[in-house]
Amino acid sequence: MRKIKNFKVNLSLKEISCAVKRLVNNDDIMVEAKETIQQCSRFYVKFLSPAIIYETFSKETLPFAYEKTTPLKWFAESVFFVTIGNDLCEEYKKNEEAFGKYTGKVVSAISVDALRQSKNFVQRLISNEAKAENCEISKVSDIPRNLYSEFAKIIHIDKIGISVESGNFQPKYSFCGLFYWIPSRKKQKNK
Repeated sequence: MRKIKNFKVNLSLKEISCAVKRLVNNDDIMVEAKETIQQCSRFYVKFLSPAIIYETFSKETLPFAYEKTTPLKWFAESVFFVTIGNDLCEEYKKNEEAFGKYTGKVVSAISVDALRQSKNFVQRLISNEAKAENCEISKVSDIPRNLYSEFAKIIHIDKIGISVESGNFQPKYSFCGLFYWIPSRKKQKNK
């Protein structure tokens, strides 16, 4: 089992701006919100506590299978959990309008962007491990909420501060997914 905590997340102001634009749904307000986005991003990035935990299982040793998205020729799967922690939400609750009336929307967009980048980080890690074994990984398979508890039984998510309560993750901005390992096409062509 691999666990990585407090890695660096570089927020994308462009992605955050697009998300806020969708939330606000008013182009005129975006001029006003641009400064808020920059200020919030600089301030709240300090309160991100990203963490991932994952384990790779061979087909034979897999304790639990989610077969809805299984590719044809797979022989292992990597199950992962990722979170940005709860510090950001706690800091936001201390002063919900610290940077104006759009602070909540910006913090939400920051959280989504940080979680997206954390998922990309774990994907790169698992992909590099798979390449070392002459494999590729599938697209990420999102795990449905009703299976969070099942997957939490095989990965010790408490080690990165995640729990499942009433079918939801705590902290809110957490994610569970898996990648299937597939023999590399390059390897198959050489045979």
